[in-house]
Amino acid sequence: MIERSMERRALPREVINAPALLSFDGISGVHPCVVRDINAFGACLSAPYYIFANEFDLLFSGFHNTLACRVVWRRATLSGVVFVVRRRGSKPESASIVQLNVPNALVPERPTGDVCVLPFDLT
Repeated sequence: MIERSMERRALPREVINAPALLSFDGISGVHPCVVRDINAFGACLSAPYYIFANEFDLLFSGFHNTLACRVVWRRATLSGVVFVVRRRGSKPESASIVQLNVPNALVPERPTGDVCVLPFDLT
């Protein structure tokens, strides 16, 4: 029997299996993916190919909601990403670090039970 590793995330992830699009700097067009699970700090993405880029934009709801992402792990066509805040002229910082210094960063609202509420609707 395979044992699952202990959960290390600060917030639980919500399984959503929602379609989304990836946008990469220097590559025209958008590319499909599925957001398998998500919380206010990151997500697990599934794409039909290996994601080579370290940073990209994740687009929801027909380009109405965009999240800047940085890949923190990869396994075949799965990728774990952390959401980042981009500032002009500097490298992106982790949302978990920015929340301590910048008001209104991508911070979760109060969790309801075991579900984290995102600052926008994914539908």
